Amino acid sequence: MQSNISSVESKSKGFTLIELLVVISIIGILSSIVFASLQTARGKARDALRVSDLNQIRTALFLYESANGNWMETGSGCGSSGYGNGWFNYVGGSYPKSMAQCLIDAGLVSTIIIDPTKGMSSTPTVGYTYMKYHCGNPLQVYVYAKLESRPQSSVATDGTCCPTCDTSYGMNYYLQVR
Repeated sequence: MQSNISSVESKSKGFTLIELLVVISIIGILSSIVFASLQTARGKARDALRVSDLNQIRTALFLYESANGNWMETGSGCGSSGYGNGWFNYVGGSYPKSMAQCLIDAGLVSTIIIDPTKGMSSTPTVGYTYMKYHCGNPLQVYVYAKLESRPQSSVATDGTCCPTCDTSYGMNYYLQVR
């Protein structure tokens, strides 16, 4: 009789395959929750940097206006067709020089101000970047960003120099410079 007892005791010392699968599943669920939380935190950190960058761009544009008498407008050679509007970091096609590079060339910033993802263009669903537009009389100047933590909206840029920047490019945050 004693041999049967020791036989039962030796079988109960290990884990069954079902127990191991349950533990692995629980670990997988917990790690996916932690990973999702980290992704959200990373997105919020990039958004904080984007807001800081727009403030830095606004300050640099005030300095640019003080030194050049304009807000990087028509004839500046920066941005789309050299008129100081459009993608902030884009070069090529109708963009002879990026507005970011113009700020460096003017000695107003020491490094290129670019989105944390290094994006140079965006759509409502793909990419992150900065934009600048000016319009009106009296002149208005705006800088725009696409934030990850802010939902897309079809009215986010209404009333600005680029009222369709939200639906065309995904911009959902802006600062008025002037």
